[in-house]
Amino acid sequence: MIAFVLSGGGNRGALQAGALKALLERGIAPNLIVGTSVGALNGVALAADPTAAGARRQAEGWAQIRRAHIFPGNSLTVGWRVLTGRGSFHGRENFTRFVLGTLPPNVRRFKDLGVPCIVTATSLGSGRLHLFGADPAERLLDALLASTAIPPFFAPYAYGGELFLDGALVANLPLSQAIARGARTIYTLEIVDDIGADAQPGLITTLTSSLNAMLNRQHEQERRTVALAHARGITIHDIRLTSGQNLAYNDFSRSADLVAAGERIALEYLDSLPSARPASLARLAGTLREALRVARPRPSAPPPMPAPPPS
Repeated sequence: MIAFVLSGGGNRGALQAGALKALLERGIAPNLIVGTSVGALNGVALAADPTAAGARRQAEGWAQIRRAHIFPGNSLTVGWRVLTGRGSFHGRENFTRFVLGTLPPNVRRFKDLGVPCIVTATSLGSGRLHLFGADPAERLLDALLASTAIPPFFAPYAYGGELFLDGALVANLPLSQAIARGARTIYTLEIVDDIGADAQPGLITTLTSSLNAMLNRQHEQERRTVALAHARGITIHDIRLTSGQNLAYNDFSRSADLVAAGERIALEYLDSLPSARPASLARLAGTLREALRVARPRPSAPPPMPAPPPS
């Protein structure tokens, strides 16, 4: 079983879209997808149409995203929401419409997906990881709004009598969920950008840096999971995605560049695998072998046996 595991990463999720495009165009398709936060958004969108054409449409769609689609308002409206105790910087109405727009009209529940998908969220009450998708009748919208409820940008999401937060708060790269479901080959698409030292100081930078510090700690734990998986004979292709840019959390102006960067990183990884020798080199090796075979001197025929003496 081949599984794709997609981490969180906010507006840098465009990197994953580019990497998914590279994988599907190389003929690598998943039997299972596990995602959290923006990785859940990308994972569900791919699971709805798990083809190379679907991955291309998804990558193209990232270039069309605007800030108002996800994070409406400005600094004044954000300040007003904070002062009036709204519980988050942004409302969720625009984002809800955006999520529904990323899915085909006939895909609304997990049972409608073309590939099984697990979406993670964090239970606010217990602090434990919650898994959406085990029940095929669950709504995708509930799962995605719960998995992306990252404070303070979005408020906790109410579902089934509980409040849920972004799944990345517990498991930014839910690798163990794929292993538990029998995956033997896993492609991880982990966004590993950090806020650089030259980022502008302020509340948003402080919050984002704090989240990154927590996610980096989780990254160390996931590396231990990778080591254990290798010991069990599970192949893990660890594709680490970085943009090298200090983007504000609501800046989607570089999405097309991030898609291209994610595709390039994934292709470079695939081309580095021993089994992925470029076809041109394979053809050259075959040509050389044939030339050597033709040029090799053939052994001379043995001399004819003398005729027997007459009786």
